[in-house]
Amino acid sequence: MNGETTYLTDLAEVLWPCGGLMGRGGDSGLPRNAAVVPGLRGSRVREYLPVPSAHNPRVILPVANRYAAVRGISAFAPRHSFRERLRTTVLTTAFASGLAPLLLRDRLHVGAGRTIEHALSAALDREVVIAIHIGPPRANRKPVLLLLTPAGRTVGYAKIGVNELTSRLVRAETQALQRLAEVRLRGVTTPRLLHAGDWNGHPLLVQEALPVGDQTDRPTRRQLLRCVLEICNLETVRERRLSHSPYRRTLINRISALGGRPEAPALCAALERLPDVRVPFGAWHGDLTRWNIASTARRAFVWDWERLALEVPIGFDALHYELNECVQTGVHPGVHRWLESGARLLRDPLVTGAGLRPDAVSTVMALYLIDLATRYLHDRQADASGQLAAVDDWLLPALAGLEERAAHEAPRTC
Repeated sequence: MNGETTYLTDLAEVLWPCGGLMGRGGDSGLPRNAAVVPGLRGSRVREYLPVPSAHNPRVILPVANRYAAVRGISAFAPRHSFRERLRTTVLTTAFASGLAPLLLRDRLHVGAGRTIEHALSAALDREVVIAIHIGPPRANRKPVLLLLTPAGRTVGYAKIGVNELTSRLVRAETQALQRLAEVRLRGVTTPRLLHAGDWNGHPLLVQEALPVGDQTDRPTRRQLLRCVLEICNLETVRERRLSHSPYRRTLINRISALGGRPEAPALCAALERLPDVRVPFGAWHGDLTRWNIASTARRAFVWDWERLALEVPIGFDALHYELNECVQTGVHPGVHRWLESGARLLRDPLVTGAGLRPDAVSTVMALYLIDLATRYLHDRQADASGQLAAVDDWLLPALAGLEERAAHEAPRTC
């Protein structure tokens, strides 16, 4: 049993406390006469397929409902490259034709009893079936459940915390969605919170599904910046000197809370060396990437609000999106491109028109890297993630270069 199989069985204990066992097709390891629980619809032994396998699970799909399985593949599969689109087509065809259960032999067998499906059906007052996305190993990995009617129509999405970090993020997103429900963003649509509660001792939230599909695409540069600036205005944008900003004090406290981490002194020293320029502060999404935004010509659809924060330098969301785009083909060359493309984004007339001065561009970029490094270190992302979380490998060298640029840009009166 490898680490991924262990994760899968641990996850089964959270979602299906009545019992979940790994096995092969046709061999559940559970009693064939497992009792049906009175009053529970669908109370029977269920089979799920870990795809592509129990040793490398990315999605978990119901064997008995091909509509839900096909919809789960379509909803969770990335489609940003030709290879990804081809793989999605092959998988959806295999499930739609009924071949997938014959080709994929690993099974997760769930015993009869009260399960996450029953809790969700009760919360939404309708019968639901689920497909589950768990993604690659990382510190904030948690199950995202696609909720469907038995006929395969999407009802919404659910998230459940499975450890201290993911539980904190689920609670934070619940609060963010409650806040977003009280404001009106002219060009941005956010999910509506359908239910918040607990399941099996873990925080649970359910949100509506946004109308994202063939009619939406990744945002253009202009669409991205319009969206970023609208999110900034979730609170009143205020210009402050960096030294007088609540943001800087909060960031210092977050770095101090890292304790004995060897990277902390370098981050604190870099923050101290930045020029005391004037910066506009507003809200940011906190994790705006191609995986949680889609656009039409007039509107952006944005989800995954677990990192929403206030009093943050304008432009952070644009820098975060751009960094994640640049590193798709490699971290080091991508960061080198980002140092130039990120600066161009912050010098765009839309951003300067919102109050970000040219003499603060490199300072804001350096603040973003310090903030990102602090997040990665607190979340221990390097223990479970790829190269982007290796702060001392690429981030600290990039930060040193930005410090020099910031000092050169800043007016002499700073």
